[in-house]
Amino acid sequence: MYVYLHRRRSRQLANARHLPTPPGPKPWPIIGNICDIPREKESSAYNKMAKEFGDLTFLSVLGISILVVNNYATAQELFDKRSANYSDRNELPMINDLMGWDWSFGHMPYGPRWKMHRTMFHRQFQSSVVSAFWPTQLKEAHKLIRRMLSHPEDLINHLRFNSASTIMNVTYGIEVQDEDDHYITVAETALDGMAKAANPGAFFVDIFPILKYVPSWMPFAGFKRKAAFWRKSVSEMRNAPFEKVTASMKQGTATPSFVSNLLTDLELRSDLSEATIAKESETIKNCAGLAYAAGAESTVSSLSSFMLAMVLYPDVQEKARREIDSVVGLGRLPDFNDRGSLPYIDAIVKEVLRWNPVAPLGLPHMATKDDEFRGYHIPAGTLVLGNSWTILHDPAVYPDPMAFNPDRFLTNDPAVLDPVYVAFGYGRRICPGRFMAEGQLWISIACILSAFQIAPGKDENGRVVTTEAKFASGLICHPLPFKASIRPRNEKARMLIEQTADLSA
Repeated sequence: MYVYLHRRRSRQLANARHLPTPPGPKPWPIIGNICDIPREKESSAYNKMAKEFGDLTFLSVLGISILVVNNYATAQELFDKRSANYSDRNELPMINDLMGWDWSFGHMPYGPRWKMHRTMFHRQFQSSVVSAFWPTQLKEAHKLIRRMLSHPEDLINHLRFNSASTIMNVTYGIEVQDEDDHYITVAETALDGMAKAANPGAFFVDIFPILKYVPSWMPFAGFKRKAAFWRKSVSEMRNAPFEKVTASMKQGTATPSFVSNLLTDLELRSDLSEATIAKESETIKNCAGLAYAAGAESTVSSLSSFMLAMVLYPDVQEKARREIDSVVGLGRLPDFNDRGSLPYIDAIVKEVLRWNPVAPLGLPHMATKDDEFRGYHIPAGTLVLGNSWTILHDPAVYPDPMAFNPDRFLTNDPAVLDPVYVAFGYGRRICPGRFMAEGQLWISIACILSAFQIAPGKDENGRVVTTEAKFASGLICHPLPFKASIRPRNEKARMLIEQTADLSA
């Protein structure tokens, strides 16, 4: 191991042309900064480093270079202006090889295969076509508020169901039945595994890929047994709904969806060979699987953060309702046609994305070649992370950044960065499903605010529970459990909620 690390470090130094690497914590011999990599509260730890070291923080762990980017202008320079060098992904032995995520273009190396998948996904979810999803998203938002009315104490499960149901409907045309639907439970198991494996340093096989060949029966090979368990769920998440759609198409009962529409178009292409059709079909399956993987947990995180903010900031609720009532009136619920007239709801969506960014660090990009940047040497193979949490909590850009304040986005001040440029990733790796995600957040938030009064919850003795803005660690950042009182605004609101069942019939 020592010889391997020594040779790797020697090569990096030879290519550095005597330039220093960016500033960062002082590394220990051989192990580098392994003790500086946070295992929890990552946002707080990297934000503290940013205050000490500035726009760039450089770490080295067992010979692997890591660069954390703490400033939006710097992120633009690297991920956008130098995107040819900062769009790759590192090897992910645990996630790709052992757990079976190698089909996901979110994890693929930058190259022709990645571009083919990205292009297909982008065409189906770009801003000019997402209006086709509005009827489904509105129907699912109505389902959500009906479930919140019936069982307000079960909020997080309702948000989980809403997110999964929307994506399954849009992607596969499948109507899931309840929170324990098999498709949902399988996907959540797969995504839980990915979240655990994506934490830097979680598994030594990502540092020493040769460990993937260790037999799973060996005493220290618990990572292989975990990977085998998660691999089954990953495979079923990708294959089962796709196979259901193909079977429904043969029977003539398929509902229009991302998968059925693309497969129908493919069947009409008489100019394609069987091999090309098989390859395209596989790409469709992969893109559909990623739609669920990328969208389900992130939407739950954003909507639960919104609900937490409403508990903590009743003045935001009241201002939003005044806007909704003045535009929509009291006789119906908002729909997408109202969006242009509800700027404060747009501002709330932006503040949700800023206040608790779903992926505070996201997945790392990788430098393809050695680079010189601002007088520093960035070695080839460096993992480059956009520190979205720190960028979106910069007090120079967002005064009082810990406060939930949608008004900051109503000033037309060009100095206030729109969080959508950060929250959905960077450069060529920016989330291609962001327009659908924004739409789902907007209609869900608008309907909830129109229908409900949200307040702090109470304990078993009827006393109001103190609520704090606290969030869990991990790849996807969720609020810690909190109590909320969710009641219809009035009897008229209750009737409107109940009447949505007739609209969905």
